[in-house]
Amino acid sequence: MKVALIKQTLDVFGPWSSVRWENTDPLRLFNIWPGKAVLWEMTCLLRADWYIIPQQLNTEYIYDAVLKHPGRAELIYKYTQNVVTLADIPFDEYDVVITFDPILKVPKSKAIFAYYVQEHWDPIYHKSLQAPIGHYDLFLAHMLDAMHNLKGIPQSVSFPYLRAPDVVRSVFHPEKKETVWVDWRTLTTLGMTELWSETAENAAKRLERILGMPVRYKGDFNKSPYGIAEPPLWGDAARYLEAMGKCKYYISVGRSSGAGQSLCDAASLGCICIGEEDKAYHRLICHPACLCKDMFDLPKKFREVTSSPELQEEILNWQDNALLEHFVNKPLRILQQACDMKKS
Repeated sequence: MKVALIKQTLDVFGPWSSVRWENTDPLRLFNIWPGKAVLWEMTCLLRADWYIIPQQLNTEYIYDAVLKHPGRAELIYKYTQNVVTLADIPFDEYDVVITFDPILKVPKSKAIFAYYVQEHWDPIYHKSLQAPIGHYDLFLAHMLDAMHNLKGIPQSVSFPYLRAPDVVRSVFHPEKKETVWVDWRTLTTLGMTELWSETAENAAKRLERILGMPVRYKGDFNKSPYGIAEPPLWGDAARYLEAMGKCKYYISVGRSSGAGQSLCDAASLGCICIGEEDKAYHRLICHPACLCKDMFDLPKKFREVTSSPELQEEILNWQDNALLEHFVNKPLRILQQACDMKKS
């Protein structure tokens, strides 16, 4: 299955240069990738080509990430390379074309045209749950709040950001230490603050005492919204994954919104993941012994896991099987089904 991924210039996620898979590799991608790693695994799993096209649609996400910050659009234009026109994209070479936001006037093609909406709070996401916009074949609902099986095209379907644990572990394989990586949102919740601050730092110190284990984290996200800086933080996602991969445990409990996809980074790295029952991705990945009802559940669950090597082995096997089924095999089956439906 040959796949193209397409975004517009002011979309800060993903690489900041068009690139063909044959001209790069998993590690070299980070040289053109200044932001979050979430789409990196999907790129590696699909061995996908990336195309960046001129700005087509200013969504609420584009306003929040770029347009409301003076000078940010100019910064992105300055550092983005190899922008192509739609005429430059050989659509007929691909079985599947995935765009980020519905930014294309879909051409006549044998390929399946699908799209994610970058932020689940964007009104376009909620509109797309009813049906794909325009002439797209699929809307890929990363919050997993659409129909879970493909009945036909066009259709909105639950579809996570794909994962590639084998690739992740071939690139990042540091020795695990008796430390725990804690999602920054857990620490801001404990500190009773929405943004990163000294109270979140102090919450990390308190949590170390409660858990009896060193706590690691990546904080101060509000210093640079969406991780954008001048100059861009090339390779920051790789450094984040390398640091997290050194931790034996991962905790993400108490965040107020989202599907909880950051936990998937840790699972791909082979960390033992403790999450919460009300997050869609956590329910798919976490072993039952690692799902908390709320923050008050966390210390007890953590002690039960850290005290049992047998349970830890069971958890890691559970996570690996869950990643393979829900974030690799099932989504790929959906894409293949869609391709077969379009051909017929």
